[in-house]
Amino acid sequence: MIDLFSGLDAWVLVSLLLALAFVLTFEFINGFHDTANAVATVIYTKAMPPHLAVFFSGVFNFLGVLLGGVGVAYAIVHLLPVELLINVNTGHGLAMVFSLLAAAITWNLGTWYFGIPASSSHTLIGSILGVGLANALINGIPLADGVNWQKAIDIGASLVFSPLAGFIVAGLVLLALKWWRPLSKMHKTPDQRRKLDDKKHPPFWNRLVLVISAMAVSFVHGSNDGQKGIGLIM
Repeated sequence: MIDLFSGLDAWVLVSLLLALAFVLTFEFINGFHDTANAVATVIYTKAMPPHLAVFFSGVFNFLGVLLGGVGVAYAIVHLLPVELLINVNTGHGLAMVFSLLAAAITWNLGTWYFGIPASSSHTLIGSILGVGLANALINGIPLADGVNWQKAIDIGASLVFSPLAGFIVAGLVLLALKWWRPLSKMHKTPDQRRKLDDKKHPPFWNRLVLVISAMAVSFVHGSNDGQKGIGLIM
């Protein structure tokens, strides 16, 4: 491993280490920025204590990164044209990494600080596209050649349609449950359950489903968002 860095200039080595630190910082911020999406339901419904929910969410995010394959990582890499990735020199490539990560980190911290729900994926992909276009502009390359537009369109379509799919499926499931069990305890809010039944936790099966779904969301988040950092390191 050390031999890989033995032939590098000192400034290149420092830049590589800084780039790695930027990537890990982005992943760290992405973790506490997006973990709330996975654990909000189990904490609100009191299906799990907050500290346990966050801990197990972190564990399943990590497992998602390890077991989720590298398809998303390659998709991130291929947002930029292959010719650019092959021909760019080390210093130029590191400057691009610094730029896109600085933009993504700043935006994520800003939206987190002001409590604005925002997608880290949209932020990172937008930063990559911006860097690709700026690189083309600086080097006199046609803007159309600065980005792999076919891959950008594919990823953009998934970012547009995935919220719509989630909205439709979640709505249909809720309507089906309301129709199937209109008077079930599962429809009570935590406050209603505490006031009417003097119980602060949801029914056992509801609690089990909530916990499993939260951990599944954490695992998928790791296999998806966790790999974006891997793509940047690559």
